[in-house]
Amino acid sequence: MSTTQKSGDNKKDVLNRLHYAEGHLKAVGKMVEKGSYCLDIINQNHAVIEALKKINQMILNGHLGICAWDAMHSKNSSKRKQAIAELMNLYAKQ
Repeated sequence: MSTTQKSGDNKKDVLNRLHYAEGHLKAVGKMVEKGSYCLDIINQNHAVIEALKKINQMILNGHLGICAWDAMHSKNSSKRKQAIAELMNLYAKQ
């Protein structure tokens, strides 16, 4: 079960942040269409990137507090190993 399924508050917060990021991304598209100054477009892109980073941080925080915590306290050793492997794979992508 995903974190957002277990935590309605987290889901609402994540969705709010996604809408915020979507607004920034639409603004970038409009800036490109109207031929805005390149560095202004890049600055707007940074806002999108930072918003997405914040969303990932919120989701990971929920995952660690619920899903990973449950797996680490499980009597099933394969669940514990899988939780660690998933986090290591995620870390390796960064």
